[in-house]
Amino acid sequence: MTGILNLPGLRELDRKELEDEYHVKAEPAAISRLCPHCGELHRVQRHGSRSMFVRDLTSHGKRVMIHLDAPRLICMVCRKTFMAVIQEVDENYQMTERLVRWIGRQSLEYTYAELAKQIGIDEKSVRTIFDTYVAKLEKDFRRETPAWLGIDEIKLGRFRAIFTNLQDKTLVDMLPDRYYTSIVKFLESLPNREKIEYVSTDLWRPYRLAVQKVLPNAKLVADKFHVVSKANAAVDTVRRSIAKADQKKQGKGLKKAHKLFDKRAADLNDEQYLTVSGWLNCFPLLAAAYDLKERLYAVYEVETKEEAWAAYLNWEASIPPELAKPFKPVKTAFRNWKPYILNYFDNERITNAFTESFNAKVRRVYRNGHGYTFERLRAKVLFTDRLQKRIPIQEKVKVKKQRFEDISMGRMTYFMMGSFDDDYDVKIKTRMGNVGTDLPTLLELLDTDDF
Repeated sequence: MTGILNLPGLRELDRKELEDEYHVKAEPAAISRLCPHCGELHRVQRHGSRSMFVRDLTSHGKRVMIHLDAPRLICMVCRKTFMAVIQEVDENYQMTERLVRWIGRQSLEYTYAELAKQIGIDEKSVRTIFDTYVAKLEKDFRRETPAWLGIDEIKLGRFRAIFTNLQDKTLVDMLPDRYYTSIVKFLESLPNREKIEYVSTDLWRPYRLAVQKVLPNAKLVADKFHVVSKANAAVDTVRRSIAKADQKKQGKGLKKAHKLFDKRAADLNDEQYLTVSGWLNCFPLLAAAYDLKERLYAVYEVETKEEAWAAYLNWEASIPPELAKPFKPVKTAFRNWKPYILNYFDNERITNAFTESFNAKVRRVYRNGHGYTFERLRAKVLFTDRLQKRIPIQEKVKVKKQRFEDISMGRMTYFMMGSFDDDYDVKIKTRMGNVGTDLPTLLELLDTDDF
């Protein structure tokens, strides 16, 4: 009889085919006779058996169930009994080893519910297998260190630090928290971290301290988006206070239009511009706050640090007393982060703002996903192969020169002279490097039901 298992460790004895399942009777082709208790080999005897029900990969669209009698052995030296180790079978899950590997890989692409239904097991087992699989992936995970590093955060139950490659627009990693010690540990783990030239962070002090400790030669830039977002928050504070005071008449309308006030005036279409203008004409205080927000954005449009600081001081002096409180966080940010905010005006105007779309969509997936913990979500984002962005990377490598003396005098000269730098040529070698999860591709995937 031709078997369908194709497993060298199991010998097929019989098979029954049902409408949606194969049931296969099998026996071990060989078993290990090593006693796990005392380490003796071959001095064991059979001591009964235990019936096992082992799941395997589907075949011809049908589930495969293997009925197996696992030998129980007794060691004649220590007199202890144990179950024989059977090749191809993972006893932890009562599945074949190849099915366990398959579930781990597929969990990166498909939901736990889909896999559980396909295999005929519960979701908890799929999650446990996935966690074990990810732990193995983690050991082999190699990241390329970017020249421009972004540090941001996302709130998934709690605040988590995220690291991005600003030049290639990729996600490098996500941490379970944003503590100073965690940031330091991650930065220290980066290979060749001396290649990092710029670091853009939000206005979280532990990020700054960690960068200064681990990357003292990198230029730290306070992210533009997180500075101007404080002005947006100030406008929203004024809008909400007006809406609260005028709930019966126009409060609901102001609430519905709240997203329009976050936009730049130049980004509003004609209909949106008329809506915003109407509200600003009705409420002069809101108009003054909106104008302050727009003029703070304009600070970032000048050319040099000196011009930027002068423009900011003029902006700060124009804040009316009645708006001093809502705009105080902007003033505090500029005072505490002045040199790092002004670093934006150097040659490379780097910003981490492109991660905000990622943050919003991942929060939605995390909120709506069934069975997603942070660890599982991170694994899907980082380890799904189709999301990885690979680029050619050129590196300088030393190549041993072919010398006449080496050939004529044999290996002794090779070892004696091989340590000198002038015995090597420096050549450029190109390899494919993984720069992280491609964010544009990930954003497209997050908009579908396939994640």
